[in-house]
Amino acid sequence: MRTYEANESLEYRKKHNALWGSSDRRKRLDRSHFTRTLAKHVKLYCKYTKLAGFKYIVDSSATWFDRVLWSLLYAITVPAMIYTIYHGYLDFIQHPCMTSVETEYFPTQNLNFPGVSICSVNRISRHAAMELANEVFRANVSRFSLEEILGMISQLGDLYDSEFLTQNRSHRIDQLLARYYHGYYDITDVMQRLTPLCEDILLRCRFQADERNCSEIFMFRKTQDGFCCTFNYATKGDDIPLKSGVDHKVEPLKVDNLGEENGLSVLLEPFLNDYFHSLLPITGWKVTLFNPHDYPDATSGGVMDVLVSPRTELSVATEAIVSYSTKNIIPYSLGQRHCVFAEEMAPFRSSYTYSDCIVDCKIEDVWRICNCIHFYLPNRESRRVCNLADVPCLNRHKSKWFSVIPHEDHDTDFIANKTWMLHCLNCYPECSDVRYSAKMFEARLAPGHHNTELLDGFQLENQSVLHVYFSRFGAVKLRQDVVFRWYELLSDASGIGGIFIGFSLIGVMELVYFVWIFVCDLLAAPSSSRANEIQAELKRPKIQSIYWGELYPRTRPNVMTHRRGGCRDKY
Repeated sequence: MRTYEANESLEYRKKHNALWGSSDRRKRLDRSHFTRTLAKHVKLYCKYTKLAGFKYIVDSSATWFDRVLWSLLYAITVPAMIYTIYHGYLDFIQHPCMTSVETEYFPTQNLNFPGVSICSVNRISRHAAMELANEVFRANVSRFSLEEILGMISQLGDLYDSEFLTQNRSHRIDQLLARYYHGYYDITDVMQRLTPLCEDILLRCRFQADERNCSEIFMFRKTQDGFCCTFNYATKGDDIPLKSGVDHKVEPLKVDNLGEENGLSVLLEPFLNDYFHSLLPITGWKVTLFNPHDYPDATSGGVMDVLVSPRTELSVATEAIVSYSTKNIIPYSLGQRHCVFAEEMAPFRSSYTYSDCIVDCKIEDVWRICNCIHFYLPNRESRRVCNLADVPCLNRHKSKWFSVIPHEDHDTDFIANKTWMLHCLNCYPECSDVRYSAKMFEARLAPGHHNTELLDGFQLENQSVLHVYFSRFGAVKLRQDVVFRWYELLSDASGIGGIFIGFSLIGVMELVYFVWIFVCDLLAAPSSSRANEIQAELKRPKIQSIYWGELYPRTRPNVMTHRRGGCRDKY
């Protein structure tokens, strides 16, 4: 019974080995070949590489202490190197652009002279209001007296953005004007007519040391404060559509020299007896400096306002900061470079400025909420202009239009309620721009004659003098470019690797070389001696386990053999 079981097990093992033994041995031999080849080339790399300390790990003469020490050092420094390089790369991806000072001596004569708007604080002329009241009264379209009509005209001051609270009145001037103009009238034309005129408030003008006709260099244009006298406002018109395909920009003026005598000088007339509706509880003028190609709007951040009081001489020493961006930043998103190039906006609008974009965004929001636009904003699509009936709606949302969030501004994350803020997500600053700043110097003017070129032969009473000029020859020029180009990024990574483990570009080539010869050695056919060894391994019978039944002695029954004198006898 035991012999039968042993023979059966032996036959089963022979069949099993015949089926599976050869393939298992091949797999083990292949793994052994890969392991031996890998170990050989790892030792060769560690022995010949230029990286510090690798040779001590495989050197036969090195002690175990040396091997453990260098292994621990690399176990610490390699992850630290990878961490440093990875986070440096992440910082580059998040902030790929940087701004630096290219020069502090950019020639001032190459800069555009700033745009200047001069607005009387008095927004409605008493003389103009009296003329309109007389016309309405003589037309006999109402039962109101001349004084009552004149008082009603003051209601039109509510159409300006001011801190004065509007009053509820039983009779409105817009209803009276509708009857006077037979149902339709242009509120923009009415407000322009009531505004103090440039020929009244500008007495004398000089530019670049030459006396100039004020009416030739100043235009009556729309600004954030209504119709004002504007100088060097380098656009063709207020209401030109920006999507018409026609560039509305014109070439602005420049100056050749510095100083007050080479800038703009204006003698201003206050007309103190002509005040009828003031924006502020003062007398004088509001002067705004802005980029010549921009609509002068404070919410875009590109304007600077100063106040001029009667009997003062104000000198505005202007400085400029020029910024531009290289074409290297174009591949990055707008959210990363925070500016746009003019050619990128050409398919959408013929002339792009950041200020115009903010103003258009404001116009769209006012139109959406109140179904009208302010008379002093550009009306590029001939929309309905707001009248006194729209003032309650305009006042309710006025604070929203003074709080603008341009593009995706993450600096406003701390604000809890953003619904009362104007979101202009498609407005980005221009990649090439000029920002103006100024220092003011004020002096009191005594009445009488003054021996200056501007005031020569003039009897000064309540008039004021304004000077706007460039004060420095050199302007600061900023350049926005990528933080790293590809070779600079590679150099930075190599420098970090060199500090940690002595890594360099040669080290990369070494690693590539040893990986290449390892792959070649692994894929190459084994040598003849190695092939014979593998064949012998495959042909060699597998060592089998010996069971106790196979060792049991075999005897034949009823047979006995005796040795007698060298003879054998059977029984």
